[in-house]
Amino acid sequence: MYKNTLTLENGITALLLHENITKNEIPDHTLSDVWIVNHENPWMVKQFLQNIIKHPDPHVYLKPVFLQKNFKKAYREKKNYNLKHLCDGYIDHLKLEDRIASVEFIIHFIKNLQNTEEMYSSTVLQKILWYYYSRNKKIEFRESSDSLNGYTYPRIEAYYSGRKESYLAVKEMLTQAYKSGFLTRNYADTSHLCHKCSSGFLNYREECPKCAGHNLQARSLIHHFRCAYVASEDLFQKDERMICPKCNTELKNLGVDYDKPSKIFCCRKQDCRNEFQQPLIGVRCINCKTEQAPSTLKVEKIYQYEITSQAIDDIIKPHTIG
Repeated sequence: MYKNTLTLENGITALLLHENITKNEIPDHTLSDVWIVNHENPWMVKQFLQNIIKHPDPHVYLKPVFLQKNFKKAYREKKNYNLKHLCDGYIDHLKLEDRIASVEFIIHFIKNLQNTEEMYSSTVLQKILWYYYSRNKKIEFRESSDSLNGYTYPRIEAYYSGRKESYLAVKEMLTQAYKSGFLTRNYADTSHLCHKCSSGFLNYREECPKCAGHNLQARSLIHHFRCAYVASEDLFQKDERMICPKCNTELKNLGVDYDKPSKIFCCRKQDCRNEFQQPLIGVRCINCKTEQAPSTLKVEKIYQYEITSQAIDDIIKPHTIG
């Protein structure tokens, strides 16, 4: 048996990948049925998994790949790498346990692929459909601060470089696959994006309706029950007491002598100083710095996808034997 290989349950063979990851070399796919990641460096693991995903040979990119669970703590320090979602997840103590049936299905599926030139020049969509079909999985998104719009489909985005390119390419591919009948989709969330760059990282701010400044000070309005005088709280403050400016009566008890019906805002800009009760809401894009109103934001639906019987008949079965 080749070094770094071992036999798991049901005679399934596995290759430990530490040496390959260190050298960043894809191993010979014929050496084992399963690959196991046992490397402590999350960045190197991410690069290696992405190389597997982008490899042209389906015997490589469809290979069952697991992370060894005792490295989970190190990988969690780079949670944004989504390592778990770039492969088949974790296994504990080199035991497949309840994954045996799914691994055997994947191995059988790979063996039944027709060995044609077309198989090695498949489109990204074909590769994605083959992968998720062999795993019997939905195409699910993950929330991510590293993605352009705050949501990512990690395995699909591994085919592309750059946040904007990944976002646009994945969105276009999944939308077209849905329209072509290869995927069904289920609504999961709604995202509001910058109308200029499609970033989902936005800062919502209260703004002055006169000058659009956002350095505002909010004060409570005080309503004195006895004389019906209404003014901002600072006008009632007299040392440690609250004195009505209109009737000079001391206000002691909230709800008995006075209430706070609302707030008033003061613009701190030197040449404005406008006071108002209803501020405007402005939005600043963290990514491209564009200022915009909420009504101009792009509204985008986020979906989870499933492979259809049409995709199985048109894209998957024609490339398999039997």
